[in-house]
Amino acid sequence: MILSIDGGATKTCALLFDEGSMKLLSVGLAGPSNFTAVPETTASENIRSAIKQIENKSGISKSDKVRIIIGLAGIGDSTGATERGEKMLRSIFQREDLRIENDGLVAYRMSNMFSDGVVFAPGTGSVGMFQKDGKIKRIGGWGWFAGDEGSASWIGKEAIRTAERQMDGILEGTDFVDLVSGHFGEDFKEVVGSLERDRSKRKVALLSPKVVEMARNGEKYAMEIINNAADYDAMIVNSMLKFFDECPEVSVLGGTMIAGSIIRERISSSVRCKIKFFNGYHVAVGGIVLGLNEQGTAINNAMRDGIIKQLDETIKNFDHETRVNSLGY
Repeated sequence: MILSIDGGATKTCALLFDEGSMKLLSVGLAGPSNFTAVPETTASENIRSAIKQIENKSGISKSDKVRIIIGLAGIGDSTGATERGEKMLRSIFQREDLRIENDGLVAYRMSNMFSDGVVFAPGTGSVGMFQKDGKIKRIGGWGWFAGDEGSASWIGKEAIRTAERQMDGILEGTDFVDLVSGHFGEDFKEVVGSLERDRSKRKVALLSPKVVEMARNGEKYAMEIINNAADYDAMIVNSMLKFFDECPEVSVLGGTMIAGSIIRERISSSVRCKIKFFNGYHVAVGGIVLGLNEQGTAINNAMRDGIIKQLDETIKNFDHETRVNSLGY
């Protein structure tokens, strides 16, 4: 069996997969486990929670032979960060045979597997990766102060900026002021003060689905925010495509893709190559792809898509509160 864990700034998603039957046995969802964005105790607790759900649902025990592959945000960012992350994970699992990778690599293997190509991941933050001649290079990923354009946290920040302009009378209306105040449950000025103090990227990112809903309903400022996010996504994809003479595999994935056609169609219309789109929680399937590859099992797109379909069906069975707390919607 393969246990794949994807840990990021908003969620932790754990999958238990049986390679014999090619069946997804269990799924665990929890909050953030990016140890560079939240305290290590919080990251550790959320990973443990996702694993506990797997154990309770599947009946798996520590004596069962399981290959563990973890894609964790923060791994590879620096020597110090990698050492901290690996130490935390080994303290959780009490094993040395873990395969620990950056979540970006796992995202690439899920979407493009082992083919050369391009991946852009606008999730809580945003980062691009392209593989050419088997070598992966990274673009973006500068964090939410200087970067993260097109991401859920960027969309949330733009919503707050729009609300500020409505408060000042620069823009008409109060719908964004109401949105932000309602989302955080306090007066708008108090919200801004709180965010200045704790700078919670995740809290801001969780505004994104509500901005998407406003855009679907035709609210002009929300539509402008989503269109700007899509245009940035397309710009980054096109910048990576400059390294290819012909169209390679191209994928865009992340929590912002829940916006559906209003963002996907705009991205596609500005990119010369065909794009595959994936949701953020699909990334954990990349650990399964890596595990199967280690065993010498050839996996193709149809097999990968079959695993994703099983995951989508399982996610539907989670209660609304769990989905909102871990996935944001």
